[in-house]
Amino acid sequence: MELVVGKLVRYAEANMELSKYDAAKLRYMLEVIFLNTMEFVLFAIFFAYIGRMTEFLIVIGVLMSVRLFSGGFHFKKYRYCVILSFAIFAAVILVLPDVSVMHGMMEALLLLSILLNIALAPVSKRNFAHSKKSNLVMKAISTAIFLVYAVRLLSARDNPYASIITWMLFIQAVQLIIGKILILREKRKQ
Repeated sequence: MELVVGKLVRYAEANMELSKYDAAKLRYMLEVIFLNTMEFVLFAIFFAYIGRMTEFLIVIGVLMSVRLFSGGFHFKKYRYCVILSFAIFAAVILVLPDVSVMHGMMEALLLLSILLNIALAPVSKRNFAHSKKSNLVMKAISTAIFLVYAVRLLSARDNPYASIITWMLFIQAVQLIIGKILILREKRKQ
């Protein structure tokens, strides 16, 4: 992967006027694309094998649509990211749907997820921080996405996938808490 990413970045640097910062961003984005594609394929094979491909596709769709704008925490080592991602997908698809949901719990989880997103999003790696205006736009978009899911879930209570969508939104919101804590801890060390 490094060979392909390196060649693509060198080509872009040679044929476009990229600053060092833009080249670093390009390298990071290409690495994320390659690694996430490999992760997606491996997870898809696993969940297809156990007969849960539909649930996997729903969860990945929810996560991608929200995380793109709200962000989340990142590990320095990719293998930890894969392990945590697999644990989250397995929990959301295989374990949490069987958790008995008391009356009002789904609504409470959705409300808490929305409030956490409003308070904390976006969470991004420190070296790729966005402007205040960009952060507000990302917060507004991610909040709108959370709200659309919440309205859809609350208006279609017989949705067989409501539980996994709710849990995925909630876990994404919890990732925002963890991400903010890690960023604050890093700032204190400096």
